[in-house]
Amino acid sequence: MKILILALLIALSPTRFVQAAPVDSKMFSAGGIQVDVTAENASKAREQALQEGQKHALMAVMSRITPDYIVEQLPELVPDDIINFVQDMSVSNEKTSPVRYMATLEVRFNGDAVRDLLKSNGLPFVRTSGKPLLILPLYRRGSSSRLLWEEDNAWLRAWSNRTVESYMIPLIVPMGDLQDSQMLTAEQVVKGDLPAVLSLAKRYEAEGVLVVEMTRTGSGFNVSVNAMDETTASEIKNFSFSVPMGKNTATTYANAVRSVVERLERKWKEDQMVQFNDTTSLVVMVPVSDIVQWQTVKDRLSRVPIIGSYTLQAARAGVLQLTIFYAETLDRLQNELKKRKLLLSPLPSGVFKLQAFERLADASAPAKPADSMVAPADEPAE
Repeated sequence: MKILILALLIALSPTRFVQAAPVDSKMFSAGGIQVDVTAENASKAREQALQEGQKHALMAVMSRITPDYIVEQLPELVPDDIINFVQDMSVSNEKTSPVRYMATLEVRFNGDAVRDLLKSNGLPFVRTSGKPLLILPLYRRGSSSRLLWEEDNAWLRAWSNRTVESYMIPLIVPMGDLQDSQMLTAEQVVKGDLPAVLSLAKRYEAEGVLVVEMTRTGSGFNVSVNAMDETTASEIKNFSFSVPMGKNTATTYANAVRSVVERLERKWKEDQMVQFNDTTSLVVMVPVSDIVQWQTVKDRLSRVPIIGSYTLQAARAGVLQLTIFYAETLDRLQNELKKRKLLLSPLPSGVFKLQAFERLADASAPAKPADSMVAPADEPAE
């Protein structure tokens, strides 16, 4: 019966499912764009300022999602071209005179249109944003004690007051209210109490957790960033770095926050870059017994950066048949799927089997939490 229902839903659905990669709205937006133009009259000054602001915003987005050298390789875009990429725009702090116009713009672009532009020009880019992550800012003082929700945790305040944006990976900082403190303690974080941590993440609709710990050293601070859950750890490697003492501790904390965000964004950009010059296809068989299992596979497929689209062809005897269209190499496809708890393995018939880890009979048991959350960084401290 479940398979019949599944087959019926597939039959009533479009044959082609173009994978709209999960994208946070910030990924294709640029804010704080200052414009100041003088022209023959205020109307012309405003028109020119908005055009220049939109171009500046588009270049900011391009610089964010492409390699540094790519912007110079883009074709020259005139205002009539750029306006086709704009999804919407907000204007604030407007000031005008008879011949001058000043304002601050935030421009949001259509992600599909921008990606199509880069694809058509054979240029690599970051296609997917990361999943929303909950930040747990631990502050370590002395030899062992750690602060999380305490009022004197200035590291938490620095994250709450941060001004640097996270465009590629949505970062969520908890409020630190009574409910937070009742749901999770610093000791639970240190001991790796994953159920308690994920319960708090659920409150904030986060899909993963990063522990960002700051420790005072003799000449400054050390910051370590560690993923708590397995899925986040597969996408973001642990790292650590040192921060020298600045003019004051508040400035030092703010610089440390900025450095964490910039490193996360940079690593995501390096790891998720895709070259869509050509695409290859392969046929996969997906064992599923109900809609929930299929939805799990779909959600994970949507996060694979090199999958352009897939065709759902048939459902029979508990198996779905798909054709997946992907860029680059089969090795990378298998690695990207594995990061998202999907195993792609060849079958003697020449097609492939795609399974969620949960369905693997020989899947290894989940790793037990370590005694301490402060694990050695996968990357050397800088």
